[in-house]
Amino acid sequence: MSTTGFSKLRLERMHQVLSGHVERKEMPGLVALVSHHDDVHVETLGTLAFDNPAPMKRDTIFRIASITKLITAATAMILLDITGLYLASV
Repeated sequence: MSTTGFSKLRLERMHQVLSGHVERKEMPGLVALVSHHDDVHVETLGTLAFDNPAPMKRDTIFRIASITKLITAATAMILLDITGLYLASV
Protein backbone atom coordinates (compact mmCIF):
# COMPACT_ATOMS: atom_id res chain seq x y z
CA MET A 1 0.00 0.00 0.00
CA SER A 2 1.61 3.21 -1.19
CA THR A 3 0.51 6.73 -0.27
CA THR A 4 3.31 8.60 -2.02
CA GLY A 5 1.00 10.34 -4.51
CA PHE A 6 -1.43 11.62 -1.87
CA SER A 7 -1.19 14.79 0.19
CA LYS A 8 -0.42 13.89 3.82
CA LEU A 9 -2.40 16.93 4.94
CA ARG A 10 -5.50 15.79 3.03
CA LEU A 11 -5.18 12.22 4.27
CA GLU A 12 -4.96 13.52 7.84
CA ARG A 13 -8.04 15.71 7.23
CA MET A 14 -9.93 12.70 5.85
CA HIS A 15 -8.93 10.71 8.95
CA GLN A 16 -10.17 13.51 11.24
CA VAL A 17 -13.53 13.75 9.48
CA LEU A 18 -14.09 9.98 9.38
CA SER A 19 -12.96 9.38 12.96
CA GLY A 20 -15.31 12.16 14.07
CA HIS A 21 -18.27 10.11 12.85
CA VAL A 22 -17.08 7.10 14.86
CA GLU A 23 -16.33 9.18 17.97
CA ARG A 24 -19.80 10.79 17.87
CA LYS A 25 -21.24 7.26 17.63
CA GLU A 26 -22.95 8.01 14.31
CA MET A 27 -21.53 4.66 13.13
CA PRO A 28 -19.61 1.93 14.94
CA GLY A 29 -16.81 1.71 12.40
CA LEU A 30 -15.85 2.08 8.77
CA VAL A 31 -13.40 1.17 6.05
CA ALA A 32 -12.47 3.87 3.54
CA LEU A 33 -10.35 3.37 0.43
CA VAL A 34 -8.89 6.08 -1.78
CA SER A 35 -7.16 5.06 -4.99
CA HIS A 36 -5.53 6.99 -7.81
CA HIS A 37 -3.58 5.04 -10.43
CA ASP A 38 -1.16 2.85 -8.43
CA ASP A 39 -1.50 4.79 -5.17
CA VAL A 40 -3.88 3.26 -2.61
CA HIS A 41 -4.74 4.43 0.90
CA VAL A 42 -6.98 2.36 3.20
CA GLU A 43 -8.38 3.70 6.47
CA THR A 44 -10.02 1.37 9.04
CA LEU A 45 -11.66 2.87 12.12
CA GLY A 46 -13.87 1.69 14.96
CA THR A 47 -15.55 -1.63 15.62
CA LEU A 48 -17.84 -4.04 13.76
CA ALA A 49 -20.92 -2.97 15.74
CA PHE A 50 -21.81 -0.79 18.72
CA ASP A 51 -22.27 -3.93 20.83
CA ASN A 52 -19.32 -5.82 19.29
CA PRO A 53 -15.83 -4.73 20.40
CA ALA A 54 -14.10 -6.57 17.51
CA PRO A 55 -12.12 -4.02 15.50
CA MET A 56 -12.99 -3.14 11.92
CA LYS A 57 -10.56 -4.77 9.47
CA ARG A 58 -9.47 -3.97 5.93
CA ASP A 59 -11.22 -7.10 4.63
CA THR A 60 -14.47 -6.76 6.61
CA ILE A 61 -17.49 -7.87 4.58
CA PHE A 62 -20.44 -5.47 4.54
CA ARG A 63 -24.05 -6.11 3.69
CA ILE A 64 -25.37 -3.53 1.22
CA ALA A 65 -29.05 -2.88 1.91
CA SER A 66 -29.67 -0.83 -1.21
CA ILE A 67 -27.68 -1.11 -4.43
CA THR A 68 -29.02 2.31 -5.50
CA LYS A 69 -26.80 3.99 -2.90
CA LEU A 70 -23.73 2.25 -4.32
CA ILE A 71 -24.54 3.23 -7.91
CA THR A 72 -25.35 6.82 -6.94
CA ALA A 73 -22.08 7.18 -5.01
CA ALA A 74 -20.02 5.76 -7.89
CA THR A 75 -21.80 8.04 -10.37
CA ALA A 76 -21.17 11.10 -8.19
CA MET A 77 -17.47 10.21 -7.92
CA ILE A 78 -17.20 9.81 -11.71
CA LEU A 79 -18.90 13.18 -12.25
CA LEU A 80 -16.54 14.84 -9.78
CA ASP A 81 -13.56 13.29 -11.57
CA ILE A 82 -14.82 14.45 -15.00
CA THR A 83 -15.53 17.95 -13.65
CA GLY A 84 -12.03 18.13 -12.18
CA LEU A 85 -10.46 17.08 -15.47
CA TYR A 86 -12.55 19.64 -17.36
CA LEU A 87 -11.69 22.47 -14.97
CA ALA A 88 -8.01 21.56 -15.07
CA SER A 89 -8.01 21.88 -18.87
CA VAL A 90 -9.73 25.29 -18.92
